[in-house]
Amino acid sequence: MNIIVKLVVNDLKQYFVFMCAKCKNFTLAPVGQKSRRCSYCGSIINIKKASKALFDTPEIATKAVKEYNARGSDEFEKAVDKSNERIRSLIPKDRIETRSLETESDLPSGKTKRLMKLLEVEARENAISLGDIEDLCEQYQLDWSWVETQLTKLSNAGAIIFPKPWTVRLVSTSRTNNEEKSRQVDVSKEILLILQERGESMTLQELVDIFGQRKISKISVETSLAKLLRDGEIYEPRPNTLSLV
Repeated sequence: MNIIVKLVVNDLKQYFVFMCAKCKNFTLAPVGQKSRRCSYCGSIINIKKASKALFDTPEIATKAVKEYNARGSDEFEKAVDKSNERIRSLIPKDRIETRSLETESDLPSGKTKRLMKLLEVEARENAISLGDIEDLCEQYQLDWSWVETQLTKLSNAGAIIFPKPWTVRLVSTSRTNNEEKSRQVDVSKEILLILQERGESMTLQELVDIFGQRKISKISVETSLAKLLRDGEIYEPRPNTLSLV
C-alpha cells in the first residue's frame, strides 16, 4: 500500500528505500525528500507515490538497497509493511508553508522561460531539492509533470546536474559566456580510469580534488559524473559516493 506523506526531519538521518517504477531497481533518499533521480535509468522517481521502507541511518538503508536489488522485492514488501506505522508517526500535524517568491506579474510568458527563471533564481548558486522545485511550480505557473520531463532533457543537454539524486543545480544557460564554457571539459573517460585504477568507491570530493590539481573545474567533474550516471557506467552505492557498475 502506498502512503503519500510530507515529512519534516531536522537532521535527515533517517532514509527511505523504494523502487524505481521504470527500471525496477531499488534506491534511497533522506526522509523529507519528495523526488529523486534514479541512478540506474535517469528517470525521476516520485517518492510520495512509492511504497517506502524506513531505515534509521544511511548505512543501514544502503545495505538494504543492495540486498533488495540482489534478492528481489519480497523482502522489501515485508519491510514496507513494518515501516508504515513509523511513517505515519512522522507526518506533521501542521501544513508546511513554502517560501514566498516574486509576484506572478514578474514571470515570463513562456513555460520554458519560467522554468529557466526558476532555476536561475533558485539553483544557480546552490543546489535545490526536487521537492522544493515541485513546491515552486504553482508560483511559477508550471505543471510538475511537465517540469519532470524538462529536467531530464536539461540534464541530457548538460544544462543542469544532480549533485545528489534528489537535488538539482543549474550549470549552463543561454547567458553563460564563452569564457565560462571554455573552462568546462568532459572528463568522463578520466573518471572511469581513476575508478578502475583505485578498484573501489570514491567520494565526489575526492574526484573534485584530483581534477582540481589539474586545473579542471568542479562543474566539469559534476557534469561528467551526471553523464556517466545517466549512461549507467557508474552508480551511487551511497550519497555522494561513486563506484563502477
